[in-house]
Amino acid sequence: MLALGALLTGLAALVIVVLARDDSHSYRFMFENAGQLVEGDLVRIGGTPAGEIESIELSDDGQAEVAVSIDGDFAPLHAGSTATIRAASLIGVANRYVDVHPGPNFHSELDDGAVLAADNTTTIVDLDQLFNALDPPTRAGLEEVIDGFSSWYGGHEDEANEAARYLAPALGSFARLTKELNRDSAAFERFLVESADALGAIAERRGELTDLVGNTGATLRAVSSDTASLSQALVELPPALARGSETLAELRPALGDLQRLVEELDPVAPELAPFLRRLAAFAGTAEPTAGELRLMLDNPGAGNDLVDALRDAPRLARLSGTALPRTRRALRDAEPIFAFARPYTPDLTAWMRSFGGAMAPYDANGHYARTMAVFDAFEFVDDPQGGQLAPKAPAARGQSPNLSLGNLRRCPGAGTRAPADGSAPFVDSGELSNADCDPSQALGAGP
Repeated sequence: MLALGALLTGLAALVIVVLARDDSHSYRFMFENAGQLVEGDLVRIGGTPAGEIESIELSDDGQAEVAVSIDGDFAPLHAGSTATIRAASLIGVANRYVDVHPGPNFHSELDDGAVLAADNTTTIVDLDQLFNALDPPTRAGLEEVIDGFSSWYGGHEDEANEAARYLAPALGSFARLTKELNRDSAAFERFLVESADALGAIAERRGELTDLVGNTGATLRAVSSDTASLSQALVELPPALARGSETLAELRPALGDLQRLVEELDPVAPELAPFLRRLAAFAGTAEPTAGELRLMLDNPGAGNDLVDALRDAPRLARLSGTALPRTRRALRDAEPIFAFARPYTPDLTAWMRSFGGAMAPYDANGHYARTMAVFDAFEFVDDPQGGQLAPKAPAARGQSPNLSLGNLRRCPGAGTRAPADGSAPFVDSGELSNADCDPSQALGAGP
């Protein structure tokens, strides 16, 4: 009886050990800094949760030693594995996780407790690291510069905005000027030398220059004697210059085409003169036709040319009068839709950024994400061999108590695991408030 009792006790202990066995693997990742990781943060492989952070300690050489556990489905890791600290989304501060890229399966397996050196890890870069890279005098000088700009622009915000509008074009023009000067420095040097020679020649003829100035003075006195005509000319000059500037501005895009036209015409220029003579004769003959064409387009009077036909198109006017107000109402009615979708922009951006990363990792069988996910299609059946997955009947799918349905009103940030600082899901009572979302519909929770 004692032997039988001891045998039963041993079998019970063996069953307990087998059931309580943890098939996860532990590793230590060495980072330059912890990047605001906290204990309990996720470890992901291919975008899928594969473990969590167990502890964060400071190593003897001042590095962050992050101890992680990897689930048995994703372990053991192989040589060549790398790890990167990433942000789960744009919402929150401490919502970080460790993204692991496993090494190829044909490499050797890493032992339990193996260390992934800093050469194979990448930490996240925070804004304060940029300022910490500056020494104290530099930071003090930067602070004084910012205070100086604050005092300088205080009360002159409109002037500062106006100056900022022209700063970029001015810098661009100056950069193009210096680029042109540097492109042909020999020509620029010749320009300076020739300018000096020209000034020397003017100095040698200062007598003639004096006479020129005297004659110019006499001319100006003669002009000033007729002030009425001069005043009229000054009044009419600005509009003429403005129209001339507009004409030159409209002709500017055609200068490049005109230059290419001249270059293409250079081989046939000798034959162009006879053609132009024949064209002049043709133009004289076609003058009546051109006059009739002008009258067809724009003839004095009402309802007798193409311009009047377009102006009198009543159907187009009625359609425009109906379509434009409807378009304005549609845009106004769509404002609540855009206001509802705006807080979800970070989640959409994070999905677009991380989708490719989830598809990229692969092993000897191909890429991880190569099949379509089917939820609640199998059930676990216990048997003496340790259990197996058996397919459910289609009618029985979706009946599991562990399957959460109806998550249709998630708040922004609810698509990822809630960060340690509680900054997600995002719920606000201000301008970004969203009465249509339910904070309880977060990752791992159901309605």
